[in-house]
Amino acid sequence: MRSGERNPRVEILIADDESSIAESLRAFLEGIGYLVSTAADGLAALAIFRERRMPLVISDINMPLLGGHELLREIKAVAPETEVIIVTGFATIDGAVKAIKDGAYDYIIKPFRIATIQHTVEKALNHRALILENLRLQENSLNVLRTMVNVLEQRDSYTAGHSRRVTEIAMAIAARLDLSEEHIKTLRLAGMIHDVGKIGIEDTILRKPGRLTDEEFATIRTHPERGVQIIEPLDFLKGALPIVRHHHECFDGRGYPAGLTGEAIPLGARIVAIADTYDAITSSRAYRRARGQEAALAEIERCSGTQFDPDLASLFLEICRPPGGGCAPFKFEGEGLS
Repeated sequence: MRSGERNPRVEILIADDESSIAESLRAFLEGIGYLVSTAADGLAALAIFRERRMPLVISDINMPLLGGHELLREIKAVAPETEVIIVTGFATIDGAVKAIKDGAYDYIIKPFRIATIQHTVEKALNHRALILENLRLQENSLNVLRTMVNVLEQRDSYTAGHSRRVTEIAMAIAARLDLSEEHIKTLRLAGMIHDVGKIGIEDTILRKPGRLTDEEFATIRTHPERGVQIIEPLDFLKGALPIVRHHHECFDGRGYPAGLTGEAIPLGARIVAIADTYDAITSSRAYRRARGQEAALAEIERCSGTQFDPDLASLFLEICRPPGGGCAPFKFEGEGLS
């Protein structure tokens, strides 16, 4: 929305226990074309927001029942794309920093000029529109990558669903680690696209029923870098690049493409390496039949400290071999792995 344009479908929520300020803001904003709702306390504001999900909230800090900082956090948890403008008559540097850190678009001190609010509202809505457009472009890009992975896996019935299963296994490992939400999100994305570089490798190599020649294996080893070349232009996937590039590294340095060792290998890549191997062993391939879960676990245990991070391998074995004995096989929608 360009400055000067009004969209009557845009609804703004004002949360302020000072009725004179709330009503003045309501009258002004409705006068220039917005729909406006008001609440006299934070809990009432949160209830209204949860019902109607306004794109913009203007909130006081000191309110009954639920303060502005708490309201801001609740709104961002429900709808991160909603912009929140904080207004307060008790401004402090710490308060401003806290509000911005929690996701507020701006922090305005009372008393304020109405023109200031108008300008800030327009900028906040423009900022939200840019964020939503960027998210739309990101989703379109992800859909293209997902399509590429699906095309790749449908070329070979033996590998159908491989990326999804690797991702789910990686998530099971990640759930046992103290990872941030951002790290988990990146790992999930990387798991889904870790093999996208194979899209450019000939079927005669990918589906070969016999042993690969040295030249063919060298071609297969190019797929991590090919994958990086495909996703590198997408800035929002930059966190996934090291995982895609290094998911075939070995803990002892004998992997590819860079021969990294130990913790020099990105954590996400070390996780995907275990998930990738487990699914490869327990799935049928053109050159061999699937093996059972215990055979896969025995191989991961045998290669702990050489191919795999020993701590992650141990953790994975604990997941699959719960106390009391027996195996806890991963179950995937519509299928099971023995």
